[in-house]
Amino acid sequence: MHERKTTQNKASIIRRLVNLKYKDGRSVTEHLSDFQGLINQLTNMQMVLDDELQALVLLNSLPDSWDTLVVSLSNSTPQCVLSLDIVKDSMFDEEARRKEQGVVAESEALVSEYHGRNSNRKFHM
Repeated sequence: MHERKTTQNKASIIRRLVNLKYKDGRSVTEHLSDFQGLINQLTNMQMVLDDELQALVLLNSLPDSWDTLVVSLSNSTPQCVLSLDIVKDSMFDEEARRKEQGVVAESEALVSEYHGRNSNRKFHM
């Protein structure tokens, strides 16, 4: 009975791991924490996923909007082996890049909105 429960638990955690999806706008740190929590649960059940498999599962958790990162990582791996650290570092870099672009996009939008308002005003002298 105990073995069946352990097998069910493993299957449940693997299902959660494979179905884990990052949502744009969410913190990469939070996503990695959820991912690592599931990996730790499997490890505690003597089910160890090697580094490359973890890296590939983590890449699989990224949405379509991150495809450029996924493709570039897939094409640039030395000896065709992806490491978990490379994927994590790349996710943090991408998050920072997107935040920076978001700030730039927001400031450009505010500038154009400001110019739009000013051009619609008529100056009376």
